Amino acid sequence: MDRKLIRPETMEQALTEREKYGRDALPIAGGQSLLVLLRNKLIDPKMLIDLQTLTELEGIEQRDGGLSIGAMTTIHNLSWSSDVHKVASVLAQGASKVGSTAIRNLGTIGGNLCHNEPGADLPPALLALNATVELRSRKGSRNVPLRDFFRSYFETVVAPEELLCGVDVPKLPDGASGVYLKHAISSEDLAIAGVAVVVVPDEQRTNTVREVRISLGGVSPVPFRAAKAESMLNGATLSDEAVREAAEAAAAESDPMTDPHASANYRSKMIKVLVRRAIAAAMGQLERNGNGKA
Repeated sequence: MDRKLIRPETMEQALTEREKYGRDALPIAGGQSLLVLLRNKLIDPKMLIDLQTLTELEGIEQRDGGLSIGAMTTIHNLSWSSDVHKVASVLAQGASKVGSTAIRNLGTIGGNLCHNEPGADLPPALLALNATVELRSRKGSRNVPLRDFFRSYFETVVAPEELLCGVDVPKLPDGASGVYLKHAISSEDLAIAGVAVVVVPDEQRTNTVREVRISLGGVSPVPFRAAKAESMLNGATLSDEAVREAAEAAAAESDPMTDPHASANYRSKMIKVLVRRAIAAAMGQLERNGNGKA
């Protein structure tokens, strides 16, 4: 079939076309994921809405101690941004591990989140940062916590008439430290298991944490926060035994799949390893700099 490509000059035009065609119109950002689906005939939209012309969707700004990130910001820019490194270095770590240099140069944060591919590197980092996304339609905009954004395998809550326009990362508590780790067959592959951890120290008690956030990717149909594991560590002294038990709990919360890259059992074992390593690395950062940001 003939497929139409439109390059809107304004957001209003883009949203008008999105509303007019609904599910028959798909936005294209960097195209790193969408073009693969088109080439393999897994999708067949009547129209593609090219967002490259909408410069208002680009850029990274510090706002109220946190970050405001346009949906068309490339993953390369996330990984190199001094603002991201300063405010939310765990996001820069995740971005630096996405695919190849070519993919990072073209792929965008908005496209990465909307594609919702298991094993993607940005979602765990953003979940650990309590990020929210802005979804916009001609009727208005709504802010959705990222924990409520991912619906199912390759599915999100974005409605047919909506576009994801931005990502907001709130200010982290003082002294917070964050780490993202992934295990993959090669550095350019999706994560067999990915773990993002943010640790907030208790400034009144040595080796005790006020809060621990643990996000997992690649081990369930959608990325998620390991709430039970977190509750075991919040307000606790991080002994080796406490961390080991939390890592076991995190693995129990997951729903890993078996595919040609790894078995479900292997993925479960890797969660335990990565959670322990990520927490240890985050605690090491706290010891080194005391007031570092996640």
